[in-house]
Amino acid sequence: MTAPSESVYRAARRAFIAACEAAHVDPIARLHPTRGPEGKPLFMDCAALGSRLATRAVLAIANDSAGSAIMGALLKQKPAPPKDGRLVLLHALNPAVFAGVKSDAAWPAAMLAAVATEDLSRVRELAVLPLIAMESPQAPLAAALPGSVITLLPPVTSLRQAEGAITGFFGG
Repeated sequence: MTAPSESVYRAARRAFIAACEAAHVDPIARLHPTRGPEGKPLFMDCAALGSRLATRAVLAIANDSAGSAIMGALLKQKPAPPKDGRLVLLHALNPAVFAGVKSDAAWPAAMLAAVATEDLSRVRELAVLPLIAMESPQAPLAAALPGSVITLLPPVTSLRQAEGAITGFFGG
């Protein structure tokens, strides 16, 4: 198996941003301290749908082209979380790994804490939906969201599974 390349990461990022624009959702970019193999900057992008005051949320996390494609497909569906819900899409949790370069091991936890603080501050029930197989993100999220109930959902590999997990969590 070959390592991912910066161009695969860049194509996935462009597609995610285009899907956000088409869905009228503003993504927020966070610059990674490592540069890609071509010397270009790398970014983690985050997009949130639903009320900033929501007490329940799903945090979907992607870090490869397959997860990125699921996020793009989700955005094409123009998901509308319930009134008390929020859907946060975190694209390229670790963009250095996505682009195939060495990364700072502390980066993902720090970015999860930043997303929790900025996009999920009022959430008391959080479901984490991995669009990739990943280590549990619960520790940094729990530290940033004290008193919240955090559930790690099983990883999904298709749009249908992602929609089912999101709908199941929100009870609709």
